[in-house]
Amino acid sequence: MKFNSNLILFVVLLACISTYAQKKITGTVIDKQTNQPMAGVNIVSSNSKTGTISGFDGKFQLELPDNVASIELSYIGYQNKKVAIDGSTNYNVYMSSGQDLKEVVVIGYGTVSKKDISSSVSSIKTKDLPQGTSSSFENSLQGQTAGVNISSSSATPGSAVSVNIRGVSSISASSQPLYIIDGVPMVSRNNSALNANIQPTNPLADLNPSDIESFSVLKDAAAAAIYGSRGANGVILITTKRGKTGVSSVDVNYYTAISEITNYPKMVDSEKFKSFFNTAAEFDGLGKDYFDWIDTSKGVNTNIYDEIFRLGVAQNLDLSLKGGNEKTSYYLSGNYFNQDGIQIGQGFRRLSGRLNIDHTISDQFKVGSTVFVTRSNHQRTIGENDEYGVVINAQGWDPTEPIYDDKGKYTNPFSYNTWWPLENPVQIANEYKNTSQSTRAQGSTYLEWKIIPDLKFKTALSLDYSNLVESSYVPSGTNKSKTGEGIYATYEETNWLVENTLNYTKKFGEKHDFGAILGWTLQGNESLFSDQSGVGYATNSTASISAASTITSSTSGKNQYGLQSFFGRANYVYNDKYIASFTVRADGSSRFGENNRYGYFPSGSLAWRVNKEEFFNIKTISDFKIRASYGLTGNQEISSNWRGTYSLNANYNGVPGIAPSRLGNPDLGWETTTQLDLGLDLGLFKNRVNLTFDYFDKQTDDLLLQSKVSGLTGFNSVFQNVGAIENKGFEFAINGAVIDGEQFKWNTGVNLTLLDNKIKKLNNDGEEIGRNHILKEGEAVSTLYLIKFLGVDPQTGDAKFDDVNKDGIIDFSDRQIVGGAIPTYYGGWTNNLSISALH
Repeated sequence: MKFNSNLILFVVLLACISTYAQKKITGTVIDKQTNQPMAGVNIVSSNSKTGTISGFDGKFQLELPDNVASIELSYIGYQNKKVAIDGSTNYNVYMSSGQDLKEVVVIGYGTVSKKDISSSVSSIKTKDLPQGTSSSFENSLQGQTAGVNISSSSATPGSAVSVNIRGVSSISASSQPLYIIDGVPMVSRNNSALNANIQPTNPLADLNPSDIESFSVLKDAAAAAIYGSRGANGVILITTKRGKTGVSSVDVNYYTAISEITNYPKMVDSEKFKSFFNTAAEFDGLGKDYFDWIDTSKGVNTNIYDEIFRLGVAQNLDLSLKGGNEKTSYYLSGNYFNQDGIQIGQGFRRLSGRLNIDHTISDQFKVGSTVFVTRSNHQRTIGENDEYGVVINAQGWDPTEPIYDDKGKYTNPFSYNTWWPLENPVQIANEYKNTSQSTRAQGSTYLEWKIIPDLKFKTALSLDYSNLVESSYVPSGTNKSKTGEGIYATYEETNWLVENTLNYTKKFGEKHDFGAILGWTLQGNESLFSDQSGVGYATNSTASISAASTITSSTSGKNQYGLQSFFGRANYVYNDKYIASFTVRADGSSRFGENNRYGYFPSGSLAWRVNKEEFFNIKTISDFKIRASYGLTGNQEISSNWRGTYSLNANYNGVPGIAPSRLGNPDLGWETTTQLDLGLDLGLFKNRVNLTFDYFDKQTDDLLLQSKVSGLTGFNSVFQNVGAIENKGFEFAINGAVIDGEQFKWNTGVNLTLLDNKIKKLNNDGEEIGRNHILKEGEAVSTLYLIKFLGVDPQTGDAKFDDVNKDGIIDFSDRQIVGGAIPTYYGGWTNNLSISALH
C-alpha cells in the first residue's frame, strides 16, 4: 500500500513538471533603418500573458511555456512584429517604422493616433523624404502632400520660398502658414530692408533640415483653429530630433552637390549679330547695310552667359550625438552648409548648433530644454528683378565686345552698338555689393507634472531672437551711380512665449476614449530697426555710411505687439469607430483696434470608421473613414496699423514739429476664414495602399486693406476690414508600398490639387497694383495685367500686341487681364527606394 502511494505521488509530480515546463529565450531588438538597439519595446507571447520590455541595449529575456509558438513586439511609430519560436534560444528582431493606423501624429498642443484623426492633417517623416541639397527645408516638402503649393522665384541660395496651403487667403496680410518648431512659433517673415527689386531673404533657412524628425501639415479649420488668429493660412508643425533610451550613437553626414543651369538663350556670334541688326534696319526702311559699321574684325565672340553662370557647388556637414538612459535623453548636433550659386556673386553659408535634452525627475515630474543657435551669411546681387540685374543686362549683351578692355577695366555697354544694357553684368555681379548677416538664437524649456495618471499639467517658456545686419553698395563711376551709393540696415527682433496647458486623457470601459486640453498663452514681440543711406564716396574700398559725403536718409524705429490666448479642445472616440473633436480659441491682440481686440475661433470635426461596423465585410479594405469639419480661423499678420501715429520730424521754418502721419481705426479687427472640409480616407490590403480625398471651401472675409476715405480727414486711406476672398478645391492622394520586402522596399505616391481662387468683394474694385497686377472682383488674387502679345509679324519680324482701345498706339492703356500667378492645379509624384543588407 505504501508502494502504491509513492507511485501515485511520483506520477502527480511528473504531470506537474510536464504541465509547467518552461523554455527561456533571449534576444535583441534592432531598428532596421538605423541598425541601432531599441529600448522600451513591448514583447509578449502570442497565447499567454507572459511579457517583458527590452532594455537600454535592446536586449530581452523571456521565459515561455512549451506550448507558445510565437512572440509579438510592438513600439509606437513602428510596425508590429511577430516572431515564430522555432526552437532557437536567441533571436535578433529587426523592427521597421511604418505608416500603420497606430502611428502617432503630432497635432496642435499634443498628439493623436492616426486612426483617431477627424480633420485634414498630413504627417511627413523626414526619413521618407528624398535627400535634399537646399539650404532650407521647404523645398524638400515640394510635391509631398496634396493642398500644399511650394514655389521659388529664384535659384539664389537662401532666397525666400513661397508656401501656400489651399490657396491665397489674404492681400495685405501674410498668406504664408504658421510654423511651429517644437511648440515655438517661428518668426518667418522677411525683415530685409533691401527688398527693392531683389530676391528676399528666407529666415527659415536658419534651421538645419537635418535636425528635423517630422512635419505635420494642418490644413483645415478643425486642425488649425487651435492656433486661432494665426491659423488662417494653415499650420506646419515641425518636430526636431530628440534622444532615445539606449546606446549612444554618433552620426556623421557629408555631401557635396553640384548644380548647373541647363536652359538659357543661345547667343549668336558677332557676324550673326551684325546680320540681325542689318535685317531689322532693312525692314525699318534704313537700308540693308545700315549697321555695317559694327566692327567684327577683332574675332571677338563673347558668350555672356558663360561669364555670369558657373557650376554651383553646395557642401553640407552634419554631426550629431544622441542617446540616453531611463532618466535622461539628449540630442546634440552641429551643421555647416556652404552654397555657391549658379550665378556669380551669389552664395549662402550657415553654421548652426542644437541641443535637445529631456530628463525624468520622478514618476510625476519631467523637464526638458531646447537650445538652437545659428549664424548665416547671405550674398545677393542687387537689381535682380529690374534693369540693373545681372541676367537682364546679359540678355542685351553685344558679342562683338569683351568683358574687359585692354587695361583690364570693365567695358561700358553704353559706348557700344546696342541700346539695351545699362551696365556690364559681370561688373554688377562682382562689384555691386549686397550682403546680409543673420544671427538667431532660439531656446525653450518646459516642466511637465503628472498630477494623476490621466491628468498632466505642462508649462513652457520660449524665446526666439534674431538679428539681421545688411549692407549694400553701388561703386562710384558706374552707370547706376557716378558718385557711389551705400545702404546700411539692421533689424533686431525678440519674440517670447509662455504656454500653460492642462491635458486629460481617459479610457472609460472598453468603448469610450476621451481627451481634453485647456490652455492659456501669452506672447510678446519687440522689434528694433534702423536704415541709413548715403551717396558720394571718394573711394570704393569701403561701403561704410560714415565714408559717404552726404547722408540721404537715416531712420530708426521700434514695433511691439502682444497676444493673449485661451483655448480648449475635446476629443471623443466611441467604440473605435465614431470620432468627434471640438476646439475653441479666443485671441486678444494689440495689433487691432481697442473696440475689436478679441477674436473667437471655434471648430468641430466628425469622422466615421465605416470598416468597424458589423455590416462591413470587405476584406481588401482595411480602413474606411469618412470625415467632415467646419470652423473659423484668423489672420493678424499686419503691424499695428489701426493706430493713429504722428511724425516727429515735421519741421517748419527750422523749428522742430510734430504732425499726424497716419489715420487711426479703433474698429479694425481680424481677417476671418471660414472653412468646410469633407474628406475620405481609404486603406487597402492591410494599408499597403492608402487613398485620401478632400473637398474644401474656404471663405475669407473682412480683409485687412487700405480703403479710401474722405479728403476732409487729411488722409487718402486707412486700414479697414473690407473685401472677401474664396478658395475652393479638391485634393487627392494615393500612396502605396509597391514592394515591401525585408531587403528591398519601394514606396510611391501621387497627389493632385485642383484650386479655384477668386476675389469676391472689394471696395476699390479694379485697383492696379504696380505695373503688372490688378485687383478685380471675380478674378484671382494675383491677376496679371499686361499688354497682350499676339505673336510675330511674319513679314517684318516685329512683335504684335493687342491694341485694346484701337487708338493705333501700344501703351499702358492697352493693358488687360491675361492670366494669373496662382496655379489652378498642382501636384507631385514621389518614389522612395531603399535597400537593406542581409542580417
